Amino acid sequence: MISLFLSISMLNLLCLSIAAGLGYGVMFRGASVSPYHQLAGVISAIVCCGVHCIVFTYFIATAKWIQHAIDVKHLDQQLASPTRSFKAQAFPAALAAMMFVFLTAIAGVLRLSYGISPAWHQCLALLAIAVNIGAAAVEYRAVVRNGRVIDGILTSVNPVAGPAN
Repeated sequence: MISLFLSISMLNLLCLSIAAGLGYGVMFRGASVSPYHQLAGVISAIVCCGVHCIVFTYFIATAKWIQHAIDVKHLDQQLASPTRSFKAQAFPAALAAMMFVFLTAIAGVLRLSYGISPAWHQCLALLAIAVNIGAAAVEYRAVVRNGRVIDGILTSVNPVAGPAN
């Protein structure tokens, strides 16, 4: 999961950065770049949602798997308790990241439709990128720690056999 998470997080940040870069293109080159910026903004919002939903799904699925392993193999119930804190760390960070991307998109629509100052959209865009970087760091730590718990359960369920003679 770690390599998948890193790949999709980098894709998310790349999409957000491209949308921001095209936004600066709109500022300096005018309306000819605007449709590309709008398309990149929509795509980056969808990618951001997808990335953080994958993280949600990972924690939900692994929590169910861990509980199943504990029930079937009669393991200590305390093995599941750390995963709740990992999920509790990752979910708010992911929700904040998605919220700032959506607020940025709303500010962009308000800019186009009602002529609000572009500074609002620009500040929210930079904040959305920063929040997504922070969320990726929090999610990464939670995914790594959750993976260690899963590895520990797998080791206790399937102990490594000694060398064959």
